[in-house]
Amino acid sequence: MRRIPRGRQRGAATLVGALFLIIVLIVLLSAVQRMAASGITDTALHNDGIEALFLAESGLERAAWRYATGSSCAALTGELDTAGRGEFEVLSSVLAGSLCRVRVEGRVVTTIPANTVRRTLEGDLDRAGVSAWAVGNQSGGNPVLLSWDGSTWSNVSAPGVPGRDLNGIHCFAGDDCWAVGDRNGSSANLNHWDGSSWSNVSAPSVPGRDLNSVYCVASDDCWAVGDRGSFFAENINHWDGSSWSNVPAPAFPAANLNSVYCVASDDCWAVGDRVFFWASIRHWDGSSWSNVAAPAVPARNLNSIHCTASDDCWAVGDRNGNAENLNHWNGSGWTNITAPGVLHRDLTAVHCVASDDCRAVGDAAGGENINRWDGSNWNRSGPYGGVPNNDLHDVHMVSAAEAYAVGAGGTIAAWNGSSWTSQSSPVNSQLNAIHVVGGPGGGGVRLVRWTEVIL
Repeated sequence: MRRIPRGRQRGAATLVGALFLIIVLIVLLSAVQRMAASGITDTALHNDGIEALFLAESGLERAAWRYATGSSCAALTGELDTAGRGEFEVLSSVLAGSLCRVRVEGRVVTTIPANTVRRTLEGDLDRAGVSAWAVGNQSGGNPVLLSWDGSTWSNVSAPGVPGRDLNGIHCFAGDDCWAVGDRNGSSANLNHWDGSSWSNVSAPSVPGRDLNSVYCVASDDCWAVGDRGSFFAENINHWDGSSWSNVPAPAFPAANLNSVYCVASDDCWAVGDRVFFWASIRHWDGSSWSNVAAPAVPARNLNSIHCTASDDCWAVGDRNGNAENLNHWNGSGWTNITAPGVLHRDLTAVHCVASDDCRAVGDAAGGENINRWDGSNWNRSGPYGGVPNNDLHDVHMVSAAEAYAVGAGGTIAAWNGSSWTSQSSPVNSQLNAIHVVGGPGGGGVRLVRWTEVIL
């Protein structure tokens, strides 16, 4: 065997060692790179998780805001909105006793393809304070002012309010409500809620006649209407934030007015009892009240009016022979609407939550008289065995899944999105009007519990 020189042996050994070191360095560098990449990814995912949690919190705040401004608990489900790289969605909202239990998911799309970081929060919302008022005929010489706190109706003591029948109520905010009713001697019956108590408000310029309805566009812009002062003077009155004044309305002959509603400060409607051969419909354009001719509307008493827009109003009233009395304003004229699916009985109130979702109530016949407009037709709802067979006098819709109605014998009924059921009432006297507090300052909601849900 040929012997290799020692110098050449040392050179080969050096080369082998160098190659080994290079391989080791490559392996180490690869491991460090993988570790660094993993750390970067972990940090990114951690930050995405925090962002998803903030999005879930935003969704919970949105749900609380909607609940405070009048939406029903069930209606919160499905609320979806985007923000930045992510979005939040209200996955569920159900009543748990008097609380609304809401589950919200926040989602962030990460830098890793087809990957989404999710965080879920669950919270209980409590409607704080009074969320609705109902008024009715006096009982035992005391006014009937019922408050709803989200779980129970109670009759509120109001020693400053005359013991007379109350016919209408409207709240601009939770601490700003007006209730009107039958005259107190020779004085008009106007009463205000300031968030803590009811007081009677002196209004010397308002005729000492029965007041039937009140509506507020703002805290300093309210209208109250009632029985005419004379054959030549209708009873229309305005609140400017400091006092009530009678507003001339030169309609001849004058009519008793039963309902008032405003779309805006310069767009108000009032309806009332027929005069001779005409229905009584009045309009405010911001400067004066005028009579609106409506030859298509039956010459019958009109009891209630409500609008969703300046070109979408409904007015209901006493039946016209054997036909129901439903009338619609389309922005240019009033038309009478035929509704074979509605009981041919007097209709006393109408309220809408959308142009394709209204309720009208009236005198009972073989069950409560509740009817729904779906955008195309009016049809009777029910009858429901859970509601007494009593006349209903007012209805207020909060959403498609929440509404309330009141009527004779202290009847209070609630709609939960699928059926009407009776609620316990503290009085047996007739209830004439109901208003659910919503909008700025209305009701109020507090978060009583929240937790992150680990799925």
